[in-house]
Amino acid sequence: MRSKRVAIVHDWLCVAGGAEVVLKHLLHLFPDADIYTMVDSLKHRDFLEGRKIYTSPLQKYKFIRKKYQYFIPFMPYFVEQFDLREYDLIISSSHFVAKGVITAPEQLHVSYIYSPLRYAWDLYFEYRDIGALGRGLKGLLMRLWLHRMRMWDFVSAYRADFLIADSRFIQKRIESYWRRDSVVIYPPVEIEDAVFSEDKQEYYVTLSRLVEYKRIDLIVEAFNEMPKKKLVIIGDGRDKNKLKKLASQNIEFKGYLPKKEAMQIVSRAKAFVFMSKEDFGIAPIEAQACGTPVIAFGEGGTRETVLDGKTGVLVKHQSVESLKESMVRFDELKFSAFECREFSKKFSDDNFRESFMDFIKKCEEKK
Repeated sequence: MRSKRVAIVHDWLCVAGGAEVVLKHLLHLFPDADIYTMVDSLKHRDFLEGRKIYTSPLQKYKFIRKKYQYFIPFMPYFVEQFDLREYDLIISSSHFVAKGVITAPEQLHVSYIYSPLRYAWDLYFEYRDIGALGRGLKGLLMRLWLHRMRMWDFVSAYRADFLIADSRFIQKRIESYWRRDSVVIYPPVEIEDAVFSEDKQEYYVTLSRLVEYKRIDLIVEAFNEMPKKKLVIIGDGRDKNKLKKLASQNIEFKGYLPKKEAMQIVSRAKAFVFMSKEDFGIAPIEAQACGTPVIAFGEGGTRETVLDGKTGVLVKHQSVESLKESMVRFDELKFSAFECREFSKKFSDDNFRESFMDFIKKCEEKK
């Protein structure tokens, strides 16, 4: 009897984010799995060494690998061209197209969902208002494309046999937009990589890709109005120069840092600030693993990952004034570094791997 062949389909390998952390741990579980992805230009890729990676025809062109976002409209077609007939188990790691691969009835397809297509559904108007969809003719074409993509996103969601949501928040999205059931398995957070410290210094920190929807602009504007409070920003992205021009002297940009160095800065911070509406959000949990409480926008995954008043403070509105009010409340409370650390263990990578394999076994029995 031949051994089970496994394929992991990942949207694209271009930026090291939370989805890539999940992929890393999926590869721990299935070390012989082949990887399929639209394009691969990932710089920090130690966890991929020796893996067989299949890419779409988009990979042939260097300018596409660098500007892959502009070619997203072609990806639903290309993901359907992956020939996966030789595999027994297909795991899609999907926030867009990966779930749309075509499989046979005798194959088992389990999809780990980070979100239904964010900017096509409930975040559509938010992305439009902050200019993330483009302006003028570009914006019009983008909105017309998203009209069609809602239909593809819905239809392709039925190609997987079983769905896993990365949070209860995403589980509700899946039910609302796709009318499908799912189970919740929280993404793996590498708690052991956190640098724990009980001693805190008088600065605040945020760690993020510097792009529009992360709402680093709100954090910068709030600290501009609180010149006595210091903010350290860790991360890089296309909005870096714009944010630097916006920032006052009490705000320091560190750029991209290796994880250990970044965690050392987070561990000594008075609080970790997070204003994005995220599907889950690994960074606030990593901060708590460092013993650092979190000030976070209280919608999306943070409702599940931050205990208001115990391991941090939830901000009511995604606005400068609401963030400032929450920081006043934060200063009135006392937080335990040890309680933050203990709560973070709920989201450990060990829990993820155990829960994921248990679910795969159940799916195989049902299939």
